[in-house]
Amino acid sequence: MRFYSGDFMTPYPKANSRAVGPDEALKAPVLVGAVGGSGTRVVTRILSSAGFFIGAERNYAEDSEPLMRFYNVWLRRYLECDGALPRSATGAAAADFHEAIDEHRRGIAGPDEPWAVKVPRSLLMLPYWQEAFPEARFIHVVRSGLDMAYSSDENQVRMFGDILLLHNEQTLERPQRAMAYWRTVNLLAAQVGLSSFGSRYFLLRFEDLCQRPQETVSALAAFLGTSLDAEQAGREVVPPASIGRWRKHDAYEIRSLITLGRPALEHFGYCDSDTNSRE
Repeated sequence: MRFYSGDFMTPYPKANSRAVGPDEALKAPVLVGAVGGSGTRVVTRILSSAGFFIGAERNYAEDSEPLMRFYNVWLRRYLECDGALPRSATGAAAADFHEAIDEHRRGIAGPDEPWAVKVPRSLLMLPYWQEAFPEARFIHVVRSGLDMAYSSDENQVRMFGDILLLHNEQTLERPQRAMAYWRTVNLLAAQVGLSSFGSRYFLLRFEDLCQRPQETVSALAAFLGTSLDAEQAGREVVPPASIGRWRKHDAYEIRSLITLGRPALEHFGYCDSDTNSRE
């Protein structure tokens, strides 16, 4: 399966129309997705402070355990068949999906209460979510691919790199493979966000949140249509020491990463005089 063409990107997988029908009984959720290690945890805590129910069963990183279990069973199969699950599997997938939603929402005050789901892998299954919840909103959290190339969180590339990366990229060294994955997945998520979610898509750069927390939180609150104490919510943001860690690495390696990730680095605003001077 080829998703990244080398120029920009190929079409995002489309959900099978028989996969999961719209759930009109529930208010549509806010989805938080990213490449793992991008800073989604703090975003979820900000949502919680804004009154969003973020799940009855969550792990240390605020990921929804029920949705993680659903992804563990179905996400790889979904990607392997370009989002068109075979007819024999669609019913079971839909049943598991709705069961995961019910478990995630256990304890919520009512069907009209705002709720959110944070599992970074959600950005790989956006069409499925949109079919179930046509009014769902998507917060796409992005952190510089140069920093992400040196992240210790390799879960996604380990689980899905053989499906999502070009064949010759699957055998690259660890930083280059991580950059190729970051480029591919984030460009795909941006494509579906802009083309299908439209005004219900919000791009949040982790660096902006760290450098300008009140301004970024205020923009997020406007997107959510909710009141939020930006100053108080901004206190949740603790910039990690790992921001800019790529600058400590070999210049030749950094040039290779910039070349490999340039389409996404440019798209998300990470090409500046500093990165350009290193090519």
